[in-house]
Amino acid sequence: MTQKKMKTEDVLKAYNVISTAKYGKLADEDKIKVWKIARALKPVAEKFREDSEDVQQKMKPNDDFDEHLMKGQEYEREIRKPDCDPTKLPIGAAQYQEFLDEFKAYQKLVNDTIKDLAEKEVEVSFEPISEDAFGKLMASNDWTLEQVATLGDIICG
Repeated sequence: MTQKKMKTEDVLKAYNVISTAKYGKLADEDKIKVWKIARALKPVAEKFREDSEDVQQKMKPNDDFDEHLMKGQEYEREIRKPDCDPTKLPIGAAQYQEFLDEFKAYQKLVNDTIKDLAEKEVEVSFEPISEDAFGKLMASNDWTLEQVATLGDIICG
């Protein structure tokens, strides 16, 4: 068993590739290893997803944020129409600008927090596969070079 320290974002990338991988050309023992690697990466990916959703909910500036968001989106749709009637807009231009500023601040805070979560170092334990097994795994899948590099750096011994 190998313990690897890596950034959460690297685990996410690897998990996203390996979770949809086909194992057809691998020997049975290597299929099990790859499956166990996916199992080891999954909790990190799920925790990141849960934490990201939690951040988005808890960082909302006020209880009316979702309602303001809907009104802001409706304002944007209506203002783009050529026959837009300014008297029928859900909010005024000043209110829209206030919300837009609030939304940008919220989005920056969320993005910065999620970036911090993604850069957090985690430790994952699994048995790596051989280069030969990785070659067979690549032959079983239609991956891009980026996907191969991401996964190869993590799961090969």
